[in-house]
Amino acid sequence: MPPLRNGLAAVPRPVCFYLAASFFMGLANTIFDVVFNFYLAERGISEGDAGVIYAVATGAMAVAVVPLLLLGKYVSQRALLIGASVLYTLPFAGLPFVSSIVTASVVLSAILAGMLGLLSVGNAIAGAQVPESGRTRLFSTFFICYLGAGVIGSALVSGIGDRLDTSDLDKYRFFLLLSFVAACVMLLLRLPSAREVPRPAAGTAQDLAGAAGERRNFVTLFVASGFLGASIALFFRFANVLFAQIYDIPVSDISLILGTDKIVSIFGAIFAPVLVKKFSLRPSAAFFGMLAVVGLVLQTFTVPLVVFVVLYLLRLLFNYCLMPLLDTVAMSGFAPARQVVSIALRQSSFYLGGAVAAAVYGSLLDGGRWQAALWVSAGCALVGSLAMTLVRNAERAPEPAGEGKVLENA
Repeated sequence: MPPLRNGLAAVPRPVCFYLAASFFMGLANTIFDVVFNFYLAERGISEGDAGVIYAVATGAMAVAVVPLLLLGKYVSQRALLIGASVLYTLPFAGLPFVSSIVTASVVLSAILAGMLGLLSVGNAIAGAQVPESGRTRLFSTFFICYLGAGVIGSALVSGIGDRLDTSDLDKYRFFLLLSFVAACVMLLLRLPSAREVPRPAAGTAQDLAGAAGERRNFVTLFVASGFLGASIALFFRFANVLFAQIYDIPVSDISLILGTDKIVSIFGAIFAPVLVKKFSLRPSAAFFGMLAVVGLVLQTFTVPLVVFVVLYLLRLLFNYCLMPLLDTVAMSGFAPARQVVSIALRQSSFYLGGAVAAAVYGSLLDGGRWQAALWVSAGCALVGSLAMTLVRNAERAPEPAGEGKVLENA
């Protein structure tokens, strides 16, 4: 216990609040995700129209990086984080009342735009408060909190839903309001996590030289993040379709399989910092990426259901091994003055790649070409993981004595 207590004491308090806020953000997102499609159906919105809503909202999330970067020149990171928290939280209050494609698109777009700001600025502020050697562990802990909240959120919806003696519409409204409550708790926790991180003065010859040298990193990071987002979008959006097309099993069995994905993903986030200690950042990214490619290629063959399920769960595990590494790369390749930009680019490119790929996968699966969809996903995973290894480290100033222990023993 003393080593654990000492390790936790070494973590800055704003980082602790950041992780707690991430948990409630995951809780709000999961409760909302589980019931929103059913709510839309109750309001008479078809699955095709729901696809339009998600396409508009995902596009808004990708475009939101532009005003975020413009505002970053005029306001502090603390103000940006608080503003993104408010933008994310308040639209949740309107979710139980949307009744058309337009209103649902606007509300969901605001939520996802706020989420982009939270992931970009929040990760940059938290990452700046720990040494580079502790960032993979920090971002792994973020995913553990976020995914752990997802497990709890799914259990809450399942456990409470069976006990509510109301109409389906009122039941879904209750859960959407519950997601708003979780978002409000997240907002309160974001306030003490919004610590202003001093930024170095810009304009010096060294800073300008660094900016010129980082242009290649920006392009490479954009490619890596976009292709990784495109690869995993197949299982994020179409896992149920894949299982139904290939094996023709009941929806209840598919739901049982998909219900284990967050638990497996948590283990993926746990493994990332362990392997980075042994093999360093970029070799670990290449290793997990190659494993993902091999697994996807194997799934293109006619294999027994149990083998396909194991490969599906391994794909999720490899994805959440890669995600903390991708966030670490997004910071390690850039000077502190440009890390908000790099993390925002990583988030925007990831979701933009997923949105574009979803259209491709949808077209392929509509034609029953599930093998082609898996090949596309494998190709994207290969390009994305290799591109990650090409992002070079930025020049670093010496760290103050004693900072290297933060999060190393936590």
